[in-house]
Amino acid sequence: MSMVHAASDDGKTYRMEGFWDPRRIHPLRSMILFALGTIIGIAIAGYGLFTAEGTVTHRVPPENLALVNNRPILRTDFIAQTETEFGMPFGETSREQRLKVLDEMIREELFVQRGLELDFPGTDPDTRTALVAAVLQQVVAEVTTRTPSEDELRKFFAANEAAYASEGTMVLRNFLVSAGKGPAATELAQRALAALRAGATPEELRSMGVEEVVPEHASPEQFYFAEKVHIGATLFDRAVTMDSGEVGEPIALPDGLHILQMVKNTHPTPSSFERARSQVLSNFVTEARKRVEDADLRYLRGKADILIAEDYAADYEATEADKP
Repeated sequence: MSMVHAASDDGKTYRMEGFWDPRRIHPLRSMILFALGTIIGIAIAGYGLFTAEGTVTHRVPPENLALVNNRPILRTDFIAQTETEFGMPFGETSREQRLKVLDEMIREELFVQRGLELDFPGTDPDTRTALVAAVLQQVVAEVTTRTPSEDELRKFFAANEAAYASEGTMVLRNFLVSAGKGPAATELAQRALAALRAGATPEELRSMGVEEVVPEHASPEQFYFAEKVHIGATLFDRAVTMDSGEVGEPIALPDGLHILQMVKNTHPTPSSFERARSQVLSNFVTEARKRVEDADLRYLRGKADILIAEDYAADYEATEADKP
């Protein structure tokens, strides 16, 4: 078998016998192939590193129209904004119109990135409000886009049926025996009560020393919620149970004894599911959004490290403890 020699830089001679023979292990061949493999591996890794998503590159991916500091402007967003801005299908817009939109989107992206550098989301009130709204919209996206089934809506309606009844109205008279009349007030109230039940007029009660509390509103017939504001919760809770023509027993309040005369009480009328369906759907989505928002807020609070100043810490913790 022939012998081949090779001279190295240090003057030594290395044997090249069997260099290309795959059946034999040759140290020099192994070193050369190892070096080549290393170079090829580094080249492949470098290509992958500099072309991967999130890295600086000079190639725009097909789904993007541009990259601004390596942040993409999507083609879908570009098409949608072009159609919105010019009010026509994208295919009918001119090259100049499309370039105008592209320039506007690049300008917007540059200002957005500058705003992030200046921490506008953390300092500017309008930006913070918009950011909160965007996050909440993302949180409830699934709820707002999902269409509830008829069974879900009917169950929700059955659980909240009173909310879909027509608003009740009443015509009420409120007579007062002033507390300033002392012990005689109780006796006077009983005489006024008997007189009202016998059909006495407000003028006849006035002659007895019992004044009618005349509300400021112009119309004698008022919705339940409005009447409650005018006479207060205590009197309203009694009035709402009275029938038309009924005169109630005197009710003691700090200003004296009140005698209620219900002229007309129109109770709320329940609504059918079919009539209230649109409102049921709206309320169903609203409650679902609130549940999702509350759950996400609890999750964020659990992750966050929140410190409250000493002069507010106790009260804040108390309000948090009261939340469901």
